[in-house]
Formats: sequence, structure tokens, C-alpha cells
Amino acid sequence: MDEHLRKIKDNETHVCYLGKDIQNKLIHLLSNAIKQKILTSARDVKYFSIIIDCTPDADHVGQMTMIIRFLVVISNPENDIAATASIKEHFLDFVPLREKNGAVTVKTIIKQLGKMSLSTENLHSQRYDNGRNIRGKNKGVK
Repeated sequence: MDEHLRKIKDNETHVCYLGKDIQNKLIHLLSNAIKQKILTSARDVKYFSIIIDCTPDADHVGQMTMIIRFLVVISNPENDIAATASIKEHFLDFVPLREKNGAVTVKTIIKQLGKMSLSTENLHSQRYDNGRNIRGKNKGVK
């Protein structure tokens, strides 16, 4: 990529082959890199919470939105007492849901957390939308 940009800047070429497929690959690579940086930060602080919202998309397929939230504390090396705390909240993914019930949603959440190498033991809290398949006391996600 650096070489391609250098050729354009130096007027060695005027042709740019960045079609939609290449652009989509670049976007995918960048989004994965950003997502990995977020997940590394979350693993470093250990405890995290998730926010889940489920809604159908235009094709009426259930989509689960996953958001992660964690606290980052930055210590001040000049002063042992002073530290800065910052709450980080990041969108992680849209995940399609096969069915709209609590059991499938729970399995999907656990599977996604596993793919992201996030331990459910470090999951401090969960927040959900107000859907009946999520809020149910006996058959919901909680």
C-alpha cells in the first residue's frame, strides 16, 4: 500500500485500482485491527460489561448489536495518588440471530465472547433492550 501511494504522489502512475472489492477488503482489515485493539484493551483491564440490543434488519433477520464497556485507569507516574479513570464503550459487532428467544440469544452471546477471547468469568454486568425474549425472568437472557 505504501508503494502504491508513493507512486501516485510521485506521479509515476495515474491509474488507481482501488475498486469496490479492494476497498471492502481494506475496510474489513482496518475494522478487524481496530476491533483487536479494543479487545486487547478489554482483556488488559480484565473486567467488562456488555450491552446487547436486538432488532430485525431490513430482511427481517434478527440482528444482535454487541457493545463492550470497561474502565481504564491511567496512573500518573509523578504522583502515586493521582490517576485518571475513563469509561470506554465500543461497538463490537452485529450478529445475526437464528431465532428470537432467550436460549438462542444466550448461546450466541457466549459463542461471540469465546470468539473474542473474553471470559464470561470476567463479565461484570449485562445490559439489554426491553424485549420480552431478553428480559424474561425464567426464559430470558438474564
